[in-house]
Amino acid sequence: MNIFKEYDIRGVYPDELDENKSYRIGLAVARLVEKEKLFLSYDNRVGSLNIKTSFINGLISGGAVVYDSGLYPITVPAFASFKENAYGVCITASHNPAKYTGILMFRNGTGSSVTPDKIKKRMNAKPLKKKGRIVDYDYSDEYLKYISKGINRLNLKIGIDSMGGSTTDIAVKLFQRLGAEVHSLHPKMSSDFYGKVPEPSKDNSRGLGRFILRNGLDFGIQLDADGDRVMFVDNEGKVLDPMTAAMIFIKYLKLKETVATVGCSMLLENYAKVTYTKVGRTHVEAELEAKKYDFGVETSSHFYFGKYYPFSDGLLGGLLMANVLSKTGRKLSEILKEFPKVYHGDLSIKVKNQGEANKKMKMLIKRLSIYGKSLYLDGIKTFIKDGFILFRKSNTEPLVRGHYEAKSESTARYLNKLMRRIAR
Repeated sequence: MNIFKEYDIRGVYPDELDENKSYRIGLAVARLVEKEKLFLSYDNRVGSLNIKTSFINGLISGGAVVYDSGLYPITVPAFASFKENAYGVCITASHNPAKYTGILMFRNGTGSSVTPDKIKKRMNAKPLKKKGRIVDYDYSDEYLKYISKGINRLNLKIGIDSMGGSTTDIAVKLFQRLGAEVHSLHPKMSSDFYGKVPEPSKDNSRGLGRFILRNGLDFGIQLDADGDRVMFVDNEGKVLDPMTAAMIFIKYLKLKETVATVGCSMLLENYAKVTYTKVGRTHVEAELEAKKYDFGVETSSHFYFGKYYPFSDGLLGGLLMANVLSKTGRKLSEILKEFPKVYHGDLSIKVKNQGEANKKMKMLIKRLSIYGKSLYLDGIKTFIKDGFILFRKSNTEPLVRGHYEAKSESTARYLNKLMRRIAR
């Protein structure tokens, strides 16, 4: 069943993941959870409500007790599972296009101990005579109170682009209750995300930049469909690179110990002690769960704040950035001038299957390793002329990904050409 990915269960609705499969997955999850609590939410994409209904039916048939928060971002059940020492589930396909749906599970707020393989092994589970039950339990207010603690009034004009996803209402509620003037680029939820792929990105954030300039706002945040990723736009409409945002967090929140995925910027080391790990949320979460680090970051705009909990949270990231601006009384465009520019670029190489990906990686390792010292933590990362080139297999798509970073524009041009030449 190819819907079982490395981190979650995900597929096109209803072609790959339908009501019958989600019911069976619910039965399997009930066997895994047994008598423990399970907190659940769902996002607003096309198939989510139908998948949620059949999934819950499977859970109840398997004897589980389900605490249903309703339509909320993934951070609400993640927080509930963290605070209650329980399981959590969100019916979501994260930043994938609207035609996808999925089931993402965690325990104590992280997915590191609840892999899709554990669910897959229980897919032959049968209904029990003693049924479970569903409890309506909106955990959102407890979540908002927790992340708002210690944040004073925000005298800011904030632009929010939820892209029509599950953060649409709760993001406005969060910032308004702290006194901010909120302007929403997409004020209503949309099951097709206004025709966009609901992923925070430089291209997607340009519209938010124009919105900020048009309305004279202090800064803006763009969130993905399930709310665990965030990008920032300054008061001049400029989109912040995720690595620059990470440097701001590290410096202004005094975050000394940082865990970063292997493709993250070398410039982070100017501001904190950095340990690198494999790409993927479960790898970062595992390190934060062990309470070794106070900050975690991925190049894909996931930010983790260990003081709060071990999972990434776009709303919390937006709130903490707003607090930096409010406390300093400075414009985000001014703060940006303190940090070096990040020169980097990416490349995606399509492959048919895992076998072809392995073959391609073997070739890339052979070609790239001759250019300098190499690290094999996740694929190959070779250090060249004040920069690096990284090739690694995607964990979520049939792709081999290339990435380079440099400390100067001239080196960036060289590494970009070299990366593409090696990838041929």
